[in-house]
Amino acid sequence: MAGQVVKPSTIAALVALTLLSACKQDPTPQPSIILDTQGAASEEAADVLPSSDASEGSREAIADLDWGALEERQDPERLLRFYTNAIRIADWTAAARAWSLDAQMTPDKLKAELGGEAGRKIAVGKGDTGTAAGSIYYEAPVTIGAPDAGESRRGSIVLRRANDVPGASALQLVWRIERSSIIAR
Repeated sequence: MAGQVVKPSTIAALVALTLLSACKQDPTPQPSIILDTQGAASEEAADVLPSSDASEGSREAIADLDWGALEERQDPERLLRFYTNAIRIADWTAAARAWSLDAQMTPDKLKAELGGEAGRKIAVGKGDTGTAAGSIYYEAPVTIGAPDAGESRRGSIVLRRANDVPGASALQLVWRIERSSIIAR
């Protein structure tokens, strides 16, 4: 195209098409981050639940929760691993600490919502990050299944933190669960 004049309307049309194609939703399923009983991540299909059980061996393997995840500012998936591991071992107090104070989530509410038993099978899909009004959000699909392969629930989980705005408190700057469509508040 050297030496050719390109009309501004052609450039505008190309930019618009590029932006539209970038916004288009991909209908193919995205890989999920499956959190296994040790909290290690692997990619699998979104509807697959990792195998885990409530045996003493698996409880010991995840009993050493990553408490540093409660101070995480960069990786929202680290907080999700902490949360899912706490649920698997039925440590409702630890799981409730992953929620924001505004959510008013208590260990008793979580225990009642999730059946109160250890060994839950949890799959968390790869999430999307977005920003709004000085905050960063991370939303991911989640599936929670009963330990006995009974009823499973699918929905989403949304994490939020302040976007390094001046005056934000230390607690506002770390990832916390704001809401989930599978947990009533």
